[in-house]
Amino acid sequence: MKKTLLMITLIAGTALTGVAQTAEDILDKSIQARGGAAKLNALKSLRMEGTLSVMGMDIPTKSIIVHKRGMRNEMEAMGQSIIMAIDGDKGWMINPMAGGTTPTALPEEQLKASVSQLDLSGITNYKASGTTAELLGKETIDGTEVYKVKMVTKDGTSMTHSIDTKNFHIIKTAIKVNVNGQEVEAETKMSNYKVFDGILFPTTTEIANPQAGVITTTITKVEVNPTIDESIFAMPKN
Repeated sequence: MKKTLLMITLIAGTALTGVAQTAEDILDKSIQARGGAAKLNALKSLRMEGTLSVMGMDIPTKSIIVHKRGMRNEMEAMGQSIIMAIDGDKGWMINPMAGGTTPTALPEEQLKASVSQLDLSGITNYKASGTTAELLGKETIDGTEVYKVKMVTKDGTSMTHSIDTKNFHIIKTAIKVNVNGQEVEAETKMSNYKVFDGILFPTTTEIANPQAGVITTTITKVEVNPTIDESIFAMPKN
């Protein structure tokens, strides 16, 4: 009888272990769902086009990113061209809507928040970069059950990914950033995933802004690994 109970206990324990999810398991499945580590690590550049919707306006946007090198975003609003760029560890902006017609350096906090977008591999190499991951449990977001995985980078930046329990798509990311000396949490929702050249991309992102309301970006075109003239990232001389 004792041997039978012991066997049942061992079998039950093995079954539970087999279905248990860890943060590493969930992140690995999310990476695989996007196309796999090999494809994501082969991403060297992206060119994207779409529309940014805010305060009743639909603004055409273009973005160019070179992996861990630079980024340039352009928007056309009310006949004015707004440009924001990252050039290595520096950043600049031209924003005539705010009265600026010449390039000015990005504030340090905005630069730090934007630099993370330069890693086109996303979460693929988190362990190699020294980022830790912790499974916080499950919750439901807009009717979708998700795993909550907290990740902390080597420099202390904290972000929490909400990952769909069925298809392992990241549907929301909350990152803690410092704004004017205060720590705030910025949330981005992601949806409408589509495949471009074998890699899955969210084509709709939503960011809640206290001043402007919800800012929605809809991507309509993605070019994978186009040739980019990196001089476009350099800050123009006044």
